[in-house]
Amino acid sequence: METDNGKQTILWQLATRRLVANTESDPRQQGSVSKEVERVIVRTLPLEELVRDAAQYLQRDELVAFPTETVYGLGANALSSKALQRVFAAKQRPLDNPLIAHISALTQLDDLTETVSPRILEIMKTFWPGPLSILLPARKELPHELTAGLPTVAVRMPNHALTLALIEAAGVPVAGPSANVSGRPSPTNAYHVLEDLSGKIAGIVDGGACSVGIESTVIEVSEKEIVILRPGAITPKDLARFGLSVRYDEHLIAQREVEVQPRSPGQKYRHYAPRGELRVISGRESRVIDYIQDEIEMAHEKGLRIALIGFEPHIGQLADCRYSFHSEVSGMAVHLYDALRTCDAQEIDVILAQGFDQSEAYFAVMNRLFKASGGTVITLT
Repeated sequence: METDNGKQTILWQLATRRLVANTESDPRQQGSVSKEVERVIVRTLPLEELVRDAAQYLQRDELVAFPTETVYGLGANALSSKALQRVFAAKQRPLDNPLIAHISALTQLDDLTETVSPRILEIMKTFWPGPLSILLPARKELPHELTAGLPTVAVRMPNHALTLALIEAAGVPVAGPSANVSGRPSPTNAYHVLEDLSGKIAGIVDGGACSVGIESTVIEVSEKEIVILRPGAITPKDLARFGLSVRYDEHLIAQREVEVQPRSPGQKYRHYAPRGELRVISGRESRVIDYIQDEIEMAHEKGLRIALIGFEPHIGQLADCRYSFHSEVSGMAVHLYDALRTCDAQEIDVILAQGFDQSEAYFAVMNRLFKASGGTVITLT
């Protein structure tokens, strides 16, 4: 498979990182992933050469996927309409969904906005580099594809040394929506990107597995309050230190998609979805155990494969695939998308995922599960 420029996809790896050679040792990397690996050109380079090589593609308006602490981003020159159009085409992304611009230094803010308030600057210096995106007044000359025609632009500085070096070498802010086909689970390692975009983009910078595992928190800051438009690792408690009230946007509280143009990625359309039917299950343990046992038996009677995500090992032991975590919230966040993609690789028909309450600690994970399941949340009392 070739890109729109007639080239195979490049997989850049640091000279000390040779993950391609290890794919056969991981059963989750068999099948479709190993086939995609065969279609790429692997370039194993020292850091400076790798960054310089990948940055040249960004400068030519090509697409380069890059690692962050949250998920892998699909990188494009944020100031180039031509490059951004390629993002929407590769991802099959709706055109009314704005993008997030990634920067490596605060000086790059001048390319994106004319003003940054002292309060917002304080927030930036507190959380950047890190998993926080902030809406800023957009320069009028920014490409429509970046802002979706909105008066604001979302900006963040990722906490990944390799990507910060890449953005600096490119010399421009880099747009970076998740590097997957829209609607699919977000990628948290380079092989996830290969599954969706091999042959469709110029290259992928392999920076290992993501440490956070879900997309950044997106906020909008006014004189009186901070509104969270998309939940993530940065919580209301983290943001309360700035003397402003902090609240979730109404669509998050109501657990519904926005019906108008989204102000932030993640507000509209189904996201993060596996191919199998996903249901989120919570409630009294005895009821949950009975429900899962019944569902396993019914699935097997119909010749279907069923998987469990997040439940204790003693629950549903006859499921065809299980994905448990050592710690509830952080483990679920870091491994959720990998678990959903594993279910796809195992051709799972029905997925039952552990649900949590809507407290601050669990809010971001439940938001992703709600979106991925299409709102299929079952509470057993």
